[in-house]
Amino acid sequence: MPLQLRRRNGSVTPFRNSEYLPFYYFIPKSILKKCGAELNAVPRNPREIFSNRKVCEFIESDLFLLLIIDATAYLVWPHMGHKEYMEVYSGYDPAWKLAHCPDYWIKELTDAKILPTANDLYKMADTAFGYVSEEEIGAHLQYIVPQAMERYNMNAAIAVAEEFRCFEDFDLRKSRQKTDFYRKWYHTRTKHPIVSLEELKENYAESHNGQEWEEPDSGIDIEEAVTSQVLVDQFKATLSDKDMAILRMRMEGKTLEEIAKKLGYQNHSGVLKRIRKIGLAYEKFTGIDYGFENRKII
Repeated sequence: MPLQLRRRNGSVTPFRNSEYLPFYYFIPKSILKKCGAELNAVPRNPREIFSNRKVCEFIESDLFLLLIIDATAYLVWPHMGHKEYMEVYSGYDPAWKLAHCPDYWIKELTDAKILPTANDLYKMADTAFGYVSEEEIGAHLQYIVPQAMERYNMNAAIAVAEEFRCFEDFDLRKSRQKTDFYRKWYHTRTKHPIVSLEELKENYAESHNGQEWEEPDSGIDIEEAVTSQVLVDQFKATLSDKDMAILRMRMEGKTLEEIAKKLGYQNHSGVLKRIRKIGLAYEKFTGIDYGFENRKII
């Protein structure tokens, strides 16, 4: 039976979010101290909570529930078998959803007798709870989390999601995993076998439901070429004379050392950094990923 709370009008109703109190005392101090004064104002003695209406109202608030959700995910994620940071993924990813499900993990900790129930917690009269270290918490979760995931077959569900990734799985922030997915999706890293044009024409109908090969409209190529050239010209207009000189000499086949000597750089490293900076600016200007973020030079 959930804990009850007497309201200002005299009615007695369930104490919302009180089922999360045992887990609140399980959260290490290193996390709580980052959460502000209000989240640290909950008395370490559960009995004192009921004599403070302001604290009771806070426990029933969305802010308290958000702390429980975020803290659960932070503590559980390292033991779910992922090498990536949790922040890489969005709320659509099943692993992210599972990590942010406190009811699921609190039940596992309660069933394992690591956490008491809220009712048992209340019965611990005059007990002031200290802080549990991250090391001790990690020791519990190290075996609780993998066992629970295997028991409910969550590993298989997450594996399927990893195999069939989609754009919505990733957070809006930039990450290596997101970049790798985009490149795989757009086949920018696919090593295609060499196929002759004649062979492609012969097999085209078979692989396209009987549709015959049609020669591409050359007008489309011209239009694309003109559009590309306009973008290049517009981008060049944003560059300094020195950057233009670097690009021009690089296009002429000059080495980095030759460019450095010509433009007065101490060594080729300065030229290299400048070319990468120009490349990143061009990617931002066009919205196309050419790989400069991975220190690629073309």
